[in-house]
Amino acid sequence: MDSEKNTGLSASAKATAAGLGCLRDFLDLLARRNQMVVWHDPVRPEPDIRNVSVAAGNDVASGPAVLLDNVQGYPGHRIATNVLGSFANLALLLGLPKSASVREMFFEMVSRWGSDKPLLERIPREQAPICANHIDREINLYELLPLYRINEMDGGFYIAKACVVTRDPLEPDNFDKQNVGIYRIQVMGPDTLTILSIPSHDAGRQMMAAEAHGKPLRASIMIGNHPAMTLFGGTPVGYDESEFAYASQVFGSRLRLTQALNGTEILADSEMVIETEMVLNERETEGPFGEFPGSYSGVRKVPLFKVTSVSHRHDPIFENIYIGRGWTEHDTLIGLPTSVPIYSALKKDFPEVQAVNAMYQHGLTAIISVRNRVAGFAKSVAMRALGTPHGVMYLKNIILVDEFVDPFNLEEVIWALSTRTRANDIMVLPNMAMVPIDPAAEVPGKGHRLIIDATSFMAPDNLGADPHLVSRPAGAEIDALLQRLKSMQVQGGEDE
Repeated sequence: MDSEKNTGLSASAKATAAGLGCLRDFLDLLARRNQMVVWHDPVRPEPDIRNVSVAAGNDVASGPAVLLDNVQGYPGHRIATNVLGSFANLALLLGLPKSASVREMFFEMVSRWGSDKPLLERIPREQAPICANHIDREINLYELLPLYRINEMDGGFYIAKACVVTRDPLEPDNFDKQNVGIYRIQVMGPDTLTILSIPSHDAGRQMMAAEAHGKPLRASIMIGNHPAMTLFGGTPVGYDESEFAYASQVFGSRLRLTQALNGTEILADSEMVIETEMVLNERETEGPFGEFPGSYSGVRKVPLFKVTSVSHRHDPIFENIYIGRGWTEHDTLIGLPTSVPIYSALKKDFPEVQAVNAMYQHGLTAIISVRNRVAGFAKSVAMRALGTPHGVMYLKNIILVDEFVDPFNLEEVIWALSTRTRANDIMVLPNMAMVPIDPAAEVPGKGHRLIIDATSFMAPDNLGADPHLVSRPAGAEIDALLQRLKSMQVQGGEDE
């Protein structure tokens, strides 16, 4: 891999990236910027960890990461939660001021997308902090991890923020087809667990191939990862595109890789790795689990994995996440990494596309800003969005707005819906493939697609009685005036 520096980053972003090699570095950065809290009070695994996580995540704009270091029943264990649960923390990861807007962060990620200069370094196992401690006998996940139910009615203990590394069982030496994804993992016993992945996901595809051809499938579950890697574990990139490469090049962070004993490549500086092997053609009953749409998923038969070894750093940090009815860290974590690749795919075919906001429940609702080329053009953009890798299973409701409407500003979007939408601008496409955990689906795995064209009318449309829009002043001058007003507001305020 090319190790040149990523030239798409600003000086500030490069400086930030240079200081981030792992989760611990990012927590230190957050602490310096008043975006992390160390919680010393004793906490019970349930419901205290859940409640602290929810409380921190309720401040979507600037809620802190929380490091809990006094978990009852788990002396010496530490849990990190809400690490990327606020947009302020995400902005700091991007090397931006923590007050940066979501729109600014979106275009910052867009500007870095497509770099072909990943910053990957491979080191031997003996030099990797993650391999400092190794267990391959009498493995007991209940002792190694401070496990708890993320939601009170979960069917068991879940590891919900790990990056799962798997290799294509038919091309195990193809680095680009080595998948890194975030999937829900339920601990089933001291040395067994399940990994849920639907067939459209890369890991699900590999599980099916392993069983169809009788090939082994080994998975390395990395816990407590560099935040850039966590972001790209949930990003819909191509099957033959490396999440390791994307994470390093988009965030400009040098990621050190080492080889797990099962042949997969893992981050050398993560907190822990659980190495497993799929038990072919065997299923275990899994669930229910409080999922990102805000409802409990049902009980399913899910592939079973046997734990073969565990390696970890000294005093490892168990990073987990709260998932439930939004907004939660899950939404902040994967919102922009979902929006950017959809935008990138659309922009290739339709340069009129201005921005994509697919942050809501993993893109179940998306807002696309587009300049109409001809009347009805926006609907063609929506159809193309449904054909993107993420759109095939997730894009359920698509709202199309004009190029001058900011899709990240819901007040502007509601204006467009209120004033630009006609009955014949609404399309419903029934009985299409859909992610099985959509709670509105009558048949799991199938659902509707709703397209609402809220763009302005143009010939040959009937323009209506009052077709002329008001031109609201906008641009750099207005932005500068706003910043000046904010500065005057701060200077003129009274100290409390």
